[in-house]
Amino acid sequence: MAALLVGAGVNFSVAAADLSAEERLQAIRAAMVDAAMKSNTRVSATSWMESDGKLRELNRFSSEIKLRDLQVAQYSRDAGKQPQAELAVTHLVEAVQPNRCEAPQAKAPLRQVMTVGMDLFPGLAPAHRYQAQQLGFAARARLLQAAARSEHWRLISTQAQARTYDRLIYGQGEEQVQWHAQLTVTPAPLAGVSDDFSAFGLTLQVSGPGQRQGWFTAQELVVPSLPTQAFGTPRVDADTQAAIARAVSAMAIQLDKQLACEPQTFLVAQANGRLSVNAGSNAGLRVGDKLMIADPSVLPRHTLEPGALDAAVLAEVKSVTLYQAEIKQVAGRKQKFNGAWVAWPYTY
Repeated sequence: MAALLVGAGVNFSVAAADLSAEERLQAIRAAMVDAAMKSNTRVSATSWMESDGKLRELNRFSSEIKLRDLQVAQYSRDAGKQPQAELAVTHLVEAVQPNRCEAPQAKAPLRQVMTVGMDLFPGLAPAHRYQAQQLGFAARARLLQAAARSEHWRLISTQAQARTYDRLIYGQGEEQVQWHAQLTVTPAPLAGVSDDFSAFGLTLQVSGPGQRQGWFTAQELVVPSLPTQAFGTPRVDADTQAAIARAVSAMAIQLDKQLACEPQTFLVAQANGRLSVNAGSNAGLRVGDKLMIADPSVLPRHTLEPGALDAAVLAEVKSVTLYQAEIKQVAGRKQKFNGAWVAWPYTY
């Protein structure tokens, strides 16, 4: 009977609680290899002759896949009782297509947290600066509302304390937030319109750490309503508010799509023997959550290379604050975490 089961490839479904952390990691690694085998893989071979006359060869296997987050649809055991994982492929990997990126249907469980700022373009005419400032404040409020509804990003208006003393007394870890969304109001004069009236441009630029400066940029045009009176303090009327709402909504939709396409990773830091990630409860992390910790220079691109899967371990969130979480490795080979290790969401 066992031989028949092996031949038929029958799997027995098991609950996640019935598997140890090591068995879960083993199943996920096997699933990653299977996904890499099904994707396009580039093989490059380099050979050279050393001074002692020995021929050396180096083979590299580069899979065209991206790791977003890990969602296990179900665990199972094969006839040999080896653990296996069925992964939601749209969550785990997506084949890289040149100049194309499509958001997966399922949403990632963690959100990108950003600070937000608003500024006026220096070249704005003095007569338009007050109206531009009102427009900018209204757009910023709309953007905060859009972030509260989004499943991919959150905005915080609190800026990090400049002084160390103030951070220790009043701070809540805002300095851990490395992404920033900047709204800028720019002039956009329209031909044939009088000098007393002008349209404005709204620019949203999102920047992240490292090479992600200017990672995302969106621009929209806002045409305020014509003033009905030439005296008194100008106000943002309902029509102008509606134009601002349309512009902000368009930019928010673009940002949602971009964050759904871009793999979400969180930096892992090690200090005094403790591991932490620069994401906390504002990003959606909770105590007990599991994270996949890996060296991004190895995984998932070089999954098929010998020893590559050793650079992937499972960790559990032990404590969490608004902007940071302490984690502990629970499965995999013990690592020194040298280099820029990152964490991916892992749900099951």
